[in-house]
Amino acid sequence: MRLRHLLGASLLCYAGMSGARDVHGVNGYYNWTTAQMQSGVNISLDNNGKKWAQWNPSFGFEGNYLRWILGVNNTTLEPTKGGFQFRSGIKFNEQVSGAGFMTMRPEYPVFVCKMSIPRQSEAAQPGNSNTWISFRWNNPYTGKVNDPMPNDGGGGFWGFKEKLDVVKSHCPWSKDALGRDSIYLYNAAREDSTLSIRINDKGTSPTPQKGDTVWYMKRLPVTEDQERCEILVAINFASILDSSSVALPSRRLIDRVPIRLSEFTVNCISRSDTMYVETDENGDTIFSRAKTRDELPYMEVKWLKTFPSMDAVVKSLTAENNWGDGEKADPQKDVLNTALYEAEKIIKGFQNYMGDADEAYAALKEVHAKADGVYNKADATTEEYLSAIEEVNAAVAEFYSYVNPAEDLVYNYIRTSDGSVSLYALSDEVTKDSYTGRPLALGANESAMPLTFVPVGEDNGLVTYNLKGKDGVVVQCTDGTLLLVNGASDAASFTFADRDGFGLFDMQCGSYYYYKSGYELKTVDEFPDTDYEGMQPYLFQIEDALSSYVPSDDEKTGLFEAWEFNGEAEDDPSTKGTINGAELVMGEHGQTFMLDGWRMQRWRMWSRVNKDTYKDAEGEDLQCLKLTVADTYDSFDGISLGNVTTYPSNPALRREGGVFTNFYDRDPEGGVRDESCMISFNPGVRRYIAMKCKGTNPEITVDVFNFLAKPETNATGFELSLADAEMKGDVYYWDLLRYISVGKSAYVSQYMSTAGFQQGDALYIDWIRTYESMDDIPSESFATGVRDVQSDGGDLKVFVTGRTINVFTAEAGGIYTVDGTRVAAFEGTAHETVRPGIYIVRAGAAVKKVIVR
Repeated sequence: MRLRHLLGASLLCYAGMSGARDVHGVNGYYNWTTAQMQSGVNISLDNNGKKWAQWNPSFGFEGNYLRWILGVNNTTLEPTKGGFQFRSGIKFNEQVSGAGFMTMRPEYPVFVCKMSIPRQSEAAQPGNSNTWISFRWNNPYTGKVNDPMPNDGGGGFWGFKEKLDVVKSHCPWSKDALGRDSIYLYNAAREDSTLSIRINDKGTSPTPQKGDTVWYMKRLPVTEDQERCEILVAINFASILDSSSVALPSRRLIDRVPIRLSEFTVNCISRSDTMYVETDENGDTIFSRAKTRDELPYMEVKWLKTFPSMDAVVKSLTAENNWGDGEKADPQKDVLNTALYEAEKIIKGFQNYMGDADEAYAALKEVHAKADGVYNKADATTEEYLSAIEEVNAAVAEFYSYVNPAEDLVYNYIRTSDGSVSLYALSDEVTKDSYTGRPLALGANESAMPLTFVPVGEDNGLVTYNLKGKDGVVVQCTDGTLLLVNGASDAASFTFADRDGFGLFDMQCGSYYYYKSGYELKTVDEFPDTDYEGMQPYLFQIEDALSSYVPSDDEKTGLFEAWEFNGEAEDDPSTKGTINGAELVMGEHGQTFMLDGWRMQRWRMWSRVNKDTYKDAEGEDLQCLKLTVADTYDSFDGISLGNVTTYPSNPALRREGGVFTNFYDRDPEGGVRDESCMISFNPGVRRYIAMKCKGTNPEITVDVFNFLAKPETNATGFELSLADAEMKGDVYYWDLLRYISVGKSAYVSQYMSTAGFQQGDALYIDWIRTYESMDDIPSESFATGVRDVQSDGGDLKVFVTGRTINVFTAEAGGIYTVDGTRVAAFEGTAHETVRPGIYIVRAGAAVKKVIVR
């Protein structure tokens, strides 16, 4: 019998834990230093500046700065303007859809960014070098996620637009007295300035009250010992006027709802040449070469923070306070502080149970105590902070591996902790925010709605799920209301954590926890700090529902079974046709064909599809689809001929039909696809999809295998990747219930993209099939080819499929947990199944770290 320690006991045992922490991400306080960025924010580049691959934009961390290099955005060289147009945007994104990467709250309503001005620009005319910022939010008025923030007056907004200019080059680019790049701030008068402020001083601006400061921008003083000219931009989210009809004392939106920023972008356009040139006194060239990436225009962000007020921002801008940076300290100490806070929430909020989970819980407390000692150590080093952070996060992940729902949790009822009522969907649709659907509520168990749990990622160590039913997907409105919506694409993300070790889970979505109040389903911002009995309304049972699914005859018939690739290859209809009465033959005609409807993906014009044989393990010939890369290719419209392929390359193939303006189009006009390539799945009947494939190079992988749903149906599109597959020999297979719900769903087109092709490589696909059970899936292999042997000087290659760590090496080695415990030893290539966590793989002198989820 298990021994249950109640929550109160857990708290008493840990009464000595640190008190309140001023922690990143709590109550609207943020301190996105580069150290914090590298530990927890999703950063990406926008799609600009990618006209020339050799000068594409990129980003990385340089000391205390995030630096990103602009890329060529216009290939026309205009010397009088300063060269080529360079452009890029660096984006800070939320990791979980709807959660926000920053949640602005009344305690800290001012968003502040410290950045450098554009550097190494060669702009020579006004208007040819500009910097601006932009925001997207999870709209509290419509519920739409990642929505551009509206302009003045739109949706009850404030005093500036979604995009705010920071630097406008209304004069040619200049240098300061020390030869450093220098520029002036944007302001309404377009005058040279080091300060730009917007204040509602007349009471007519769409802000809550007169005197609201909307923005404050300052170019910081520069001394001889500084490398950079820097700008501080502060945005006051308390100045947003709430246009809701709800009668409240405050007119500030932030006083009614938290403002979740889904994306913040710093954008820059500049000018530069891609050549370094030296000239003589007459202006004649004496030396030239292509510039290195480090010589191209770039920008930097030092930090993103929130402040309690604009006054606090202004007062922080002193030399003694390092111009807003605050007291100089090791930035990793702040990251450790956040890690300790997250660990403390777990220690306080979960039970201590017997078995492996009890050991993980005890280990977490020990690791926390040790790391807290490092935090409070006056002379702790960066290495000590980093080690403590890694150990705490690993201990959290290890504990969460036990409180996550079971791995085979796929199709379930959600019932309250006492089992008296269950989650179900009301019969009548309502419209709320931007959604129309059936509200989820609590009701009789007989009416319970079974839902497919689709794992989509991870949130602080917990698996995140979309919930899908036969009649739609579950979305979340801004007030926490859950709706079942037909065919919605923006499904809400849920986590479930076992709070007592006996299968009673909390249910969290976005920033809300759900609980039973009488017979109503209500929300709360934080899980309550209470005893075990007080937790019960906030806990739910998750009960398997797959055995109760009885498909109708229609749901059992007409389901996809297989592409075998045993038929004859046909001409690809997109390589030859008639335009304006004249026959046009594309350059790839006769090089690429069609098998079972699969043909080259015209977005990747170097792709070639053929039929060929590959021997199996017994030496017998297999009839296969063969995907290769053409060394040269023509553009999809035949205008640009003989383009040279750059390796490694990524060919792709597709199955689709639709309304094309001409035979060689890359995509159906308006995205309208007909049903000539439609297939149907029902994982309640044929649960598994499998593919037997092999590349001539071990680096070749199927990157994404997409299925596009038929519009105006309950179906939702999904994608597969080899990283998520299980293996039997050279057969990869997926559980479709990990992606879509039971019921018959139609898919009108399919795409497959790949990665890792070198010149002369090929991917062979013997067949793609569906199966009713895992036991039905065969274990088959291709013959071993000479290129399958790792002969690259003993390099270690590691990738994870499911919970299997796949190791490719010629060396002996082992797999270890982060605390040094060896879980497996190997002699050369190995495939080891392990529990979720962080692992170190060592082979010879090579070391790799992997995460198993």
